[in-house]
Amino acid sequence: MTERLLDTFTSKVGKAEISVLMPIYNEAETIEESVTEFYNIISPKMPLELVLSEDGSTDNTENVIERLSEKTPLKAILSTSRKGYAGGIKDGLKLVKAKYVLITDSDGQQDPRDLWKLWSLRMKYDIVSGWRKERADALYRKGMSKIFQLRVKSTFNLPNFMDITAPFKLMKTEVAIQIAEKCKYMSESFWNEFSVRAHVGGFSIGETQVVHRSRADKSATRVYKPWKIPEIALAQLMALSKLKLELSMQRRN
Repeated sequence: MTERLLDTFTSKVGKAEISVLMPIYNEAETIEESVTEFYNIISPKMPLELVLSEDGSTDNTENVIERLSEKTPLKAILSTSRKGYAGGIKDGLKLVKAKYVLITDSDGQQDPRDLWKLWSLRMKYDIVSGWRKERADALYRKGMSKIFQLRVKSTFNLPNFMDITAPFKLMKTEVAIQIAEKCKYMSESFWNEFSVRAHVGGFSIGETQVVHRSRADKSATRVYKPWKIPEIALAQLMALSKLKLELSMQRRN
């Protein structure tokens, strides 16, 4: 696997207290709008370190990011092959130098204005998560997510979190790295495993309601296609069993 790094942030801005990390796969139609919106809303109030972790896209995403880097200060890692959602987050975290990191998807579904809700709670919780009360996803996607979240919460006796898979989470970068590097089973259902490991590790998790919008390109999803649901469900159940076994063995030892 070959990777290239872009960095127009360090020379133009240098330092920031907060980073926005976006894992990206085949988002040529949405990524420029998403990144620009975050930059225009956050950077006037505080320096912003934008980190884009591209995951072997097969469309024009890489070229869009290269052009975008010429006008917007950012860091990016461009990969020639897929490493999965979890791998994209882990690799992106290696570029983050800011004290805090907001990890969010790159499809335009999250409103960057909601960052300030999470930011106001950063001293109260180790991890602040955006709760999507009115989730703008297809019915099958919402149903699958709800069922699996219930399974995860009951299996690991989690508190009654409203939305553990929300892809809009703020925390100290050192906390994100510590938890993410332990995640190894749920590549595409990353936030389920992340939430379990965070709770088991003693990190406090707070939730606040955020806006959830339709994808910027109006498509349903990049990964969770209806015909892939049986395969994804089976993979998640197997991963859940592996995680349960690992944590059970740790408790016994």
